[in-house]
Amino acid sequence: RGGAPTGRAIAAQPPGSVAGRMRLTEQGEVVSARYANAQTAGHHLELLASAVIGHSLKPESVPPEPELIDAMEALSGTAYATYRQLAEYPGLVDYYQAASPVEELAWLKMGSRPTRRFGAAGLEDLRAIPWVFGWSQNRHLVTGWYGLGTALERFVKIRGGEGAALLRRLFEALPAFRLIVDEVEKTLALVDLDVARRYAELVPDPVLRDGIFGMIVEECERTRRQLLAVTGETRPLQRFPNLRRRLEQRLPLLDRVNLEQVELIRRFRAADRAPSPDNEDFVPLLLSINCVAGGLGWTG
Repeated sequence: RGGAPTGRAIAAQPPGSVAGRMRLTEQGEVVSARYANAQTAGHHLELLASAVIGHSLKPESVPPEPELIDAMEALSGTAYATYRQLAEYPGLVDYYQAASPVEELAWLKMGSRPTRRFGAAGLEDLRAIPWVFGWSQNRHLVTGWYGLGTALERFVKIRGGEGAALLRRLFEALPAFRLIVDEVEKTLALVDLDVARRYAELVPDPVLRDGIFGMIVEECERTRRQLLAVTGETRPLQRFPNLRRRLEQRLPLLDRVNLEQVELIRRFRAADRAPSPDNEDFVPLLLSINCVAGGLGWTG
C-alpha cells in the first residue's frame, strides 16, 4: 500500500507470495499523477504488470537464511518499541496538535474524512493519513524513520563487529531490508531540524516541547549515522544523485514556505476567530499547506 517504488516494493515481497496477481491500493492523491493521461497510465500499468510477472516467474526461491530472518525480527522489535516510546510519550498529541497545522488541515478539505473521529481526545482517535500529513508538514516526518536508528545501533552494540557485518550483508542480500534503508534515507533527506524547531516553538509548554523535540533530534542524528554505517557511503543520498540534485533545488524554497507557515499559524491561532476568508491569514495558511504538500510530493 504505497510508500515505496512500485516495482521494487513488489520485488521485495516474500518468495511465492505473488502468483500471477497482486492486489494493491492506490491512494487518492496519486491517482491524477499516475492515471491522468493515457501515456502515464500505460507506463505505470506496465511497471505493475512487469513487476508482478517477474516475481511470479522466479523459480521457487530458497527462503532467506535463518540468520537474516532472526536479524530482521530483532531489528523490527527494537524499532517498534522505540517508536511506541515516542507515540506513548505523555502529551505527544498536545505537541503534535500545537506543532503542526493538523487542526487547520480540516478546513482545506483535501481528504474524504475528518482528521479525527468524533469526540477524539487521544492518539488512538486520530486518523492515519492526517497523522502522517501533519508530521510531514512540520518537517519532522517521524512516521517514516523514527526507531530505525536505535534498532541498528543496539544491534551492533549487542553483537559487535559480527553484527555490523551482518547488517551490511542484510543490505546486500535482502531486498526488503534494502528497500527499508533506501526509503528511510530518502525520507530523512526531507527532514529539516532547524525548520522543525520553529514548529516546535508553537508548543506552549516548554517542558513538553523540549522533551519530545529532544527525543526527535537525538533519534534523527542517530539514524543518519547508522544508515551511513550500513550503506558504507560517506554522504546521504549518494546512491540517488538525481534525487539529491532535485532536492538541492527544491528544499531552499520549501524551507521558506515552511517558515512563513509557522508565522501564519501563530497569527491565525492568536486571532482566535472562526476560519473565514475575512481573516487575512486564513487563505494564505491553507495555500501554504498545499504548497508544502506539493513541494514534498506527498500528503501522507
